[in-house]
Amino acid sequence: MNKKSKKLFGFLGLGLLAFVLLGYGEESKTNLYAPVYAKPLAPAPLKGVLSRMLEAPFRLIQWPADQGILFTEKHRLDKKTLWLYKKFLEQGVKPRFGTVDVSAIPYYGAELNLLTIARQQERFPDFFATASILHGPGIFFQTGSEIGMQRIGGTGLHLKGLVHYDRREKEPFYGVGPDTSRGDGTSFRIETTRTGAAAGYEFSPSIDLVSGFDYKHANILNRAHDGKGNILTIFAGRNIPGVHGDDLLEYSLALNRDTRDNKDEASKGSYQKLLFQFTQGVHGSPARYFTYRLDTAKYFQLASPRRVLAARLFAEHNDAVDCGYVPFYNMARLGGAGFGSRYGETERGFAYNRFFGKSALLLNAEYRYTVMEYKEFKMRTALFADEGQVFGEIRQFRFKDFRTSYGVGFYLTYSKNTILNFSVAHSNEGTRLYLKNELAF
Repeated sequence: MNKKSKKLFGFLGLGLLAFVLLGYGEESKTNLYAPVYAKPLAPAPLKGVLSRMLEAPFRLIQWPADQGILFTEKHRLDKKTLWLYKKFLEQGVKPRFGTVDVSAIPYYGAELNLLTIARQQERFPDFFATASILHGPGIFFQTGSEIGMQRIGGTGLHLKGLVHYDRREKEPFYGVGPDTSRGDGTSFRIETTRTGAAAGYEFSPSIDLVSGFDYKHANILNRAHDGKGNILTIFAGRNIPGVHGDDLLEYSLALNRDTRDNKDEASKGSYQKLLFQFTQGVHGSPARYFTYRLDTAKYFQLASPRRVLAARLFAEHNDAVDCGYVPFYNMARLGGAGFGSRYGETERGFAYNRFFGKSALLLNAEYRYTVMEYKEFKMRTALFADEGQVFGEIRQFRFKDFRTSYGVGFYLTYSKNTILNFSVAHSNEGTRLYLKNELAF
């Protein structure tokens, strides 16, 4: 067995071990025959100095939160907002908004349930047809659609087809590796068209195995933006694989497990996502590589659902084979708030897509505290820290290359759906602000 084969099996072995241990540790604590309470148990607050220390920073906003409730009651803002939000959902439209990580420009759009819009969801409960559109003026445009079927023949079998288009006007790039400089920053324009299909089997409501096949066309235009030089000029003489674009075929196998009590407002449970993927360049592209990815998070209640500690581990390695390369735009990335497919993973104190590398290791931790509950509205605050690095081959991993960021967030949810996420993060490269309507994890 050669070195690459040993590395492949070693990575998969570690990923599966983490997957099994996390699952066993959680399920071993679950009593399947325990009684189900009709009403939630009263929270048991932490006692003593530790409790006061954890709550003290958030008590500072208790008064403005109370004043906000009084203002809301007086002007019936909650009823008006609730009515409008429900009307949108009843019509099959979920609004999306926020600010773009790469700038302060707002983006807007919606996720559409086409069967609900056509009033056909009740007739075809096992079918789904969705579409989405997002636009950040001068920054990006995304649209796509998915159609498929669940619970085929009354089993856990499911399948879908998809088509996505993504145009990004000012994608930042600072080079490849952990020691790049912001002074070398440039940007490029990339258009990605993706079509594919996926089929899988849901073994239980929490465990799903999915296999996928995709064709992706990546068209890259190199040009200067906002006074930044052309990528081919700034990095002249350096090997930036895939700088002229590629046509790619991707074959993937993913194992997902999710036992969170709620994806948007988790107070307990965990998730694990394990991905194995092979990518082959076509139409003259020399790209050829394997991707191994592990994404897992665990949510701990600290004596009460009002206090939650969330911890996440993300690891990715891309391994070129047969003299092929890994396109730089498909490498592991760190930097930004970590929202959306193939955006930089959550390293909030750094610029969006600040670090590119064949491999990445990332740790995220958040302490979330509910400071206000009003009917179905909740205001939570969070203290968070992100620790991560990118590197090339696994042997090039160095502890000294970890980058640290930390900050505070304010999350407003309605009926366990995130309406507003405002976060401020700091690192040794400055302070960054984020405004979203979803959580990083």
